[in-house]
Amino acid sequence: MNFRSVAIVIAATGCAMISQAQTISFNSPLPWVTLRNDTITVRAQIDTAALKNKQISITLLSAANGKTSVVANKKFKLTEPSSEFAFGRIRKNLIGGESYLKVKWEIKGSTEKGEIEPIGIADLSTLKNNDTLKAVHVDDNAATADVATKAAPSLSLGNVSYGLAWNKKALYVVLKKSSAGDTLTVALDGKCGKNAFLSYPDRFIETVLGETVSADGYHFERSVRDNRMTYERKAWQCEITQETVGDVIVVTMPWYDSGIIPFEERSIGAVAVVSNKTKKTVPAKANVQIPATWGVIQLQK
Repeated sequence: MNFRSVAIVIAATGCAMISQAQTISFNSPLPWVTLRNDTITVRAQIDTAALKNKQISITLLSAANGKTSVVANKKFKLTEPSSEFAFGRIRKNLIGGESYLKVKWEIKGSTEKGEIEPIGIADLSTLKNNDTLKAVHVDDNAATADVATKAAPSLSLGNVSYGLAWNKKALYVVLKKSSAGDTLTVALDGKCGKNAFLSYPDRFIETVLGETVSADGYHFERSVRDNRMTYERKAWQCEITQETVGDVIVVTMPWYDSGIIPFEERSIGAVAVVSNKTKKTVPAKANVQIPATWGVIQLQK
């Protein structure tokens, strides 16, 4: 980046904002980043010669549901072109979903100020959600009845019995029929990124059980505004289908709809959720809005 031609570039709400007054570029942390520990350090490139006031005020805030609270507030002298502003540890190993951190900065006596948000934390060394859901391998040309037999519902979550299968064409969710009205949702994080926030590529396969059965897919569009994280459910244009075989239902999700390339022993970030009057998840302590807390689906040989 040419700091002589760009006056100021700061990261805020996922976009770069440009002002023509000074030369400061914040390059860490960036919006939507997931930090892997709770040590917060803000890094910037600064043209100190262009600044009359050689001091910057930086506030670290926690934000959720339209409200903020101050985690730390510090002032730093601006002496070097490459500067690091350390806040130390904040003793929070998981921040994400609808909660996040934000950095506000300001140079007194000028119009220069800005924000960097959202920032998440997911210290994987402290998260024990290593549950693995195994998807059995079926022949690439297997008939639906064969899938239903090989992936017979042997897993239980709440009132729902289900199983998983895969081949090069699709991922299959096999469920036992039920009239209880439960919904089984299997969410997939193809990159297995263990992030603090949902992202656009994360996909949700939803099957509603009852007298009639429906299967569909969706994902979320995320945004931050007024100290509030919003995930808006969006239709996933997909070719998910369902077929009944005896007392089971086979839901088929073609891989090409997900962007995931299947291969033996691949691990895909995943969470399974059953909801009706209550909600149960695998892993048991998973937060659906925080992929870092999910387990994995492993594609068996």
